[in-house]
Amino acid sequence: MVSTKRKATIKSRIILIMTVFALLIASLLSFFSYELISYFQRKTTIQATEFNLQLVSHIIEQDLMNLSVLAMTCSTNSSTNRMLNEYFKSDQPNPMEAIHVFSSLQEDFRMNRSNGYVRRLIVTDNKDKFFQVDNSVSTSIPLNIHNINNLPGLSSDSTEEWERVIQDPLSITKTIPFVMPIYGDNANRIGTVYLLANTSVITDKLKGYGLPAESKLLLTLGEHKYEIQGDQILSLSTDYKVTPYEQEAASGSVTSLSLLEMKEGEEFISVSYPVRKGVTLSQTLSDKQFAPQFNLWLLLMLGVCLLVIASSGVITIYLTKTISLPVEKLKKRIDKIAQGNFLIDRNMEWNSELGDVGRGINRLSQDIVALMETRVADEKQRQELEYRMLQSQINPHFLYNTLNSIKWMATIQNATGIAEMTTSLSRLLRSIAKDMRKLVPLQEELGLLEDYFLIQKYRYGSNITMETILHDEQLLTGLIPRFTLQPLVENAIFHGIEPKGSGHIMLSVERSGFNDILITLEDNGVGIGEEQVSDILARREPSSKGLLEGMGLRNVNERLQLTFGEQYGLSIESEKGQYTKMLILLPYRKTE
Repeated sequence: MVSTKRKATIKSRIILIMTVFALLIASLLSFFSYELISYFQRKTTIQATEFNLQLVSHIIEQDLMNLSVLAMTCSTNSSTNRMLNEYFKSDQPNPMEAIHVFSSLQEDFRMNRSNGYVRRLIVTDNKDKFFQVDNSVSTSIPLNIHNINNLPGLSSDSTEEWERVIQDPLSITKTIPFVMPIYGDNANRIGTVYLLANTSVITDKLKGYGLPAESKLLLTLGEHKYEIQGDQILSLSTDYKVTPYEQEAASGSVTSLSLLEMKEGEEFISVSYPVRKGVTLSQTLSDKQFAPQFNLWLLLMLGVCLLVIASSGVITIYLTKTISLPVEKLKKRIDKIAQGNFLIDRNMEWNSELGDVGRGINRLSQDIVALMETRVADEKQRQELEYRMLQSQINPHFLYNTLNSIKWMATIQNATGIAEMTTSLSRLLRSIAKDMRKLVPLQEELGLLEDYFLIQKYRYGSNITMETILHDEQLLTGLIPRFTLQPLVENAIFHGIEPKGSGHIMLSVERSGFNDILITLEDNGVGIGEEQVSDILARREPSSKGLLEGMGLRNVNERLQLTFGEQYGLSIESEKGQYTKMLILLPYRKTE
């Protein structure tokens, strides 16, 4: 029976509320828009600054990295470093050696992508030998043994990596030093690489940088603070206090925000991005850049304040009851379904659009339960049928061969072996015909294998032998799929030993890892070519006309994986003309 009761739609209720409180909504929007504009203006300004600093920093970092590599070429294991070692250690160096060293140094210099920012590159033994590559020889005082000690930071034990801005004493250029030791044999220091980079390596990347009027660009080199003004890097003369900025979080993981408090009382937000270790680029932002004009909003705020206070509580309660609480219940119900609880909840079927959603969720729960039950039943049936199909392939040709062997043995030998062979055959046939278990204890499987091998032994005589080694008798209680070992022995006899004429089979059972069983069956037959091993488990082997036609190596592997999982199964190792080793890995289980 279809209900004729009219639904009270949420849409009609919202339209009614919006019509009655149109003035209130406009007033609230006026208030919140001011707050949102302030918030988003601050957020977008910081994010834009962070992005600009990140972009510029990556470009600067690349040049600084290239210059560092140029210096390290002389100090670490390279052709230039080896020539420097020979030259510096020589008491009376050959002039041609100096020419070769200088040529190699110039070649390294030319190959570097950032060589245009090198003011001078000096390599010295801190005594009386040095080499220099100068980018502006005409504007520099020539370097000699008398003025080389005037270079700041150049000494026999100095190291420095972009930690300050200094004046090049031999020119008018502001530079940033990079000093590294040169190591010789046994890691002994034999000299120093002294590289002065023009400050333009940083300022060139900032020529097109859009800097607001209230902002400053700051550079930190080691412990030194600088301000970037155009193409100049100036030391900061104003002290300031740095505190964390907690009103906003940086979007990047390496970007940091801080609050700079000047002595004059001014406060700036600093956005900092590390160029590399010891080098940080920062931009200051003033609060004046964030705040919109407040006086345009003041009168409107005062006019609607009382109305907002009186009506906000009523609207909140009503909307919570009609929308928020039902939506929350639906959300919780969906979470329970995700956790596996498919019970039907009739309390969600309200007389509204949200009630339609609740009814849909209940129907979905029923459909999922039905689908899961059907899927489980189908999968179980599929595995059962596949397992039965793989297990039911029996070749009657083996029976003919066995009976024929019994006849000839009785005729020629008049031996007692007929009874043993007949008994073994009967046990095998009884297991095939009547035993419907998927898994049997390993002890029973080994017993069936002994019966099978006894039959084959009478067939082939003393040409085949088999030895069984058990490392742990407890493993005999572990379960294994029926007729797992017989196809392996059959394969070893027909394809390994029979072409060779005679051979030996060795079967070993041992524990693998914490709770697995490893069964290894090895024969000394003709072996398998390396190119064939990887294909055997992927195709059907030709019929061997044995006991289990079609139940070859692939069949064994598939049954093991269907029973225990993909991590278990059969693997093969072989060497042509030497041996074939088949390894079965299965878990140690006493129950199915």
